[in-house]
Amino acid sequence: MKEIDAFRRQVKRNCNISDAQFWGYYSICGLLMRYRELYRSEHFLKPWESIPNDEVVQWIQDREMLWKDLEDEKLQRIVLEGKSYDPFDADGINAVLEDTGLVYSGGYGTFNKPTFFIAQLDAVKDIFDYRVHYTGNELCRDLAASPAMLQGRCIYVRPEVLSIFLWDRFQEMKAKRFSGVTEAMFSHYGIRRTDEPSPGLFRKISDMACDAIEVFVLHEAGEAYEDEFSDDWHEILSNGCDKATELYLRGIKDIRADTSPMGPLKAVAADRNIPRLSFFLAFLDGIRRQIFPEISDAFQRFVESGDWTVMEGARAAGYGKTEKMQSEIIALWRPKKDIAAVAGYIKNAFQKPRGR
Repeated sequence: MKEIDAFRRQVKRNCNISDAQFWGYYSICGLLMRYRELYRSEHFLKPWESIPNDEVVQWIQDREMLWKDLEDEKLQRIVLEGKSYDPFDADGINAVLEDTGLVYSGGYGTFNKPTFFIAQLDAVKDIFDYRVHYTGNELCRDLAASPAMLQGRCIYVRPEVLSIFLWDRFQEMKAKRFSGVTEAMFSHYGIRRTDEPSPGLFRKISDMACDAIEVFVLHEAGEAYEDEFSDDWHEILSNGCDKATELYLRGIKDIRADTSPMGPLKAVAADRNIPRLSFFLAFLDGIRRQIFPEISDAFQRFVESGDWTVMEGARAAGYGKTEKMQSEIIALWRPKKDIAAVAGYIKNAFQKPRGR
């Protein structure tokens, strides 16, 4: 394919349009973190290389001015080889890219934010009846960056993104913000709190990411398998629910995928893979821990006993609970499409005021 740079510019414009319309959904801390990583990506900086403060301040100002100009724009169709493609037609666009060594992804992330990237294609494999694309260096991306995404019959996996997440978690651990499970997670991959930032350390973290990324692959496979309510769930998320409700709804769906018979916890327990188990626990955020508290208690018992049936029991309990919750939410939604009823269910289940 000719004119790779012209293709990149088209995709980057859609990235900027999406960012212009969704940057306000992030918290201040979340936005600053995404600014930093987007700057690093666009300037090809390694994680251990410092970001010049005056340059990044000017970059942020310029980017926010660009967003202001683009906030009312519609996403553009992608023109390749004289043919026009919907920006979410990843299959059609990737068919044109087949001989270029590149891969394209266009889908929706949290808050239904359109998210796009172009990257080098490192490997392809099939899992169940899904095609998994493993990416390398990225040519362009938007503010959002998920380590893996399910789009149609394809799973797009980004070890480079996970490497950066892990690098940041290591820095936080080194500053003593995290210990326990996080320190154990790194130790399973030969990384110690006392290690100093360096290219060698980043190679270790990158190797770790290439192994741990399989947890994300199996999560996406679990999500694909647990598609009983997918249309209704998408309709609910697209119906203007508040941020807290959306995050809990996504968390319920995530835990069901993680605990699915096709998901990562089943495979981790079957393989007795302690490094991947510690990785799963270390990156389980607050909302998902609240939805799935059984996993923390089970992990403590597992550490003491080494009994993998404890983890399998927790997985089955989490799966049954989230399956039931999804069914109840859909039963509330279908008769009247009442988003307030769904929000009320979430608030009652997870956001009850604490007693005095």
